[in-house]
Amino acid sequence: MSEKKTAEDIKARIALLEEQTQFMEGNLKERLHATYQKITPGNILKNTLTNFNHTPGLKSTLLSTALNLGLGFIGGRMMLGKGGIAKKATGAALQFGAGKFLGLGKKLNVLKRFTTSLFSKEKA
Repeated sequence: MSEKKTAEDIKARIALLEEQTQFMEGNLKERLHATYQKITPGNILKNTLTNFNHTPGLKSTLLSTALNLGLGFIGGRMMLGKGGIAKKATGAALQFGAGKFLGLGKKLNVLKRFTTSLFSKEKA
């Protein structure tokens, strides 16, 4: 059976538990402060840029994609804007070139063959 506890034993146990609670609260506050420091916008940006710099091939892929998207946009604006046939042909070439690099080459090849077949002199 269990022993009978005296008032002094109970008070000592309460004091020990209060001390443990204070220690755990202090530890929790420290961890919360450290977590808060990690999620500030400046630190998030810094960590993202650090990861970006350490990922191999990501810079060239991102630059290539941005360049191709830009060329495709400019080519579209040139094709649809006012101007002569040379400007529109240049715009089409820019879009076609950007499309090939972006993985749209197969779709554009189909369109190219279709257009060529429309203007060919051979009729089936």
